[in-house]
Amino acid sequence: MPVRDVLVVIGNELLEATMPFRSRGFEYLAHRPLIESYFRADPGMRWEAAPKPRMTETSYRPGFWGEYEALPYEEQIARVRAGELVLTEAEPLFDAADIARCGKDLFVQRSLATNTAGIRWLRQHLPEHRVHGVTFESAHPMHIDATWVPLRPGLVLHCAEPPTERELLQYLKANDWQVVQAATPGRQAPPPLSVCSRWLSMNVLVLAPGTVCVEASETAQMEQLDHLGFEVVPVPFWDVAPFGSGLHCATLDVHREGTLEDYFPKRSGRF
Repeated sequence: MPVRDVLVVIGNELLEATMPFRSRGFEYLAHRPLIESYFRADPGMRWEAAPKPRMTETSYRPGFWGEYEALPYEEQIARVRAGELVLTEAEPLFDAADIARCGKDLFVQRSLATNTAGIRWLRQHLPEHRVHGVTFESAHPMHIDATWVPLRPGLVLHCAEPPTERELLQYLKANDWQVVQAATPGRQAPPPLSVCSRWLSMNVLVLAPGTVCVEASETAQMEQLDHLGFEVVPVPFWDVAPFGSGLHCATLDVHREGTLEDYFPKRSGRF
């Protein structure tokens, strides 16, 4: 399964997420040999793990899916805005893939895999960062990296379907960031058995501020990024999609030398 769902690198820290799905509770163990090799090789590495959740019945809303799927779309979105999804607030829960990093600022999506308690835990664990809880109006919010992808300082790629909340847009605008709507995906549906959305097309891997890898069949997305001044590297990766992964999902950042940049010096609203 995608390594970025489980692990996130923040500065010199590698953090294991809680993982709220019982079916994925032991998934971090598959990555432990790799983590241990980093730990042995780098005396400056911090290896951290969020509290492993108990995942008892109190962590989930009973009968959620039957009730939720029967609701009209507008009522589903109201539940998303209110944070009344499958996870309760009984314990901190989050997937690493719900975190988008922009230097000092971390944007964490409240979703089917991340609750408010998980966002609070991250905020208290990372006092040198500004941790923002964000919501996108998707009926099935899951992982931020197929909805909202920072491409370089000052530029964000956003999925065309769930709108960005007004306060987040104000925060971006106040700091001179541009939001670009992603190109239309080449495929109108995900592969069979996949839980991903068709917007896996924008699940790109940024190698550097001017270089980005894109799934090779997503020609419209490649053309858009080319027009935005990026060097685009096509990578055939569609056969991985049935397993729930795009280019960004399947990779793990390593620590890069440098300082903790503040790309959002101007505060706005609740951010």
